[in-house]
Amino acid sequence: MLAGAIYLYKQMQFGNYGLIAPGCLIFYGLALVNASKYTLGEVRYLGYCQILLGIINCWFVGYGLYFWAIGFGILHIVYGIVMWYRYEK
Repeated sequence: MLAGAIYLYKQMQFGNYGLIAPGCLIFYGLALVNASKYTLGEVRYLGYCQILLGIINCWFVGYGLYFWAIGFGILHIVYGIVMWYRYEK
């Protein structure tokens, strides 16, 4: 995630703000996929969804906030519900 943060910071310095939202989703997804080796395997699927959402967001640059709402909001809620049913119920 640190490499992603540095990359996105440099994008902001160059004034390329359109790729910040998709970049956040992509790099966060990559971090989740990497973290899945050390935690529950289902985290990998959340990471893949975040990466896919970030890639789709590259074509819809002006809608970054909506993609963030889906990625960091809805996907985490769905993931939490699935984990609750799988492990806690």
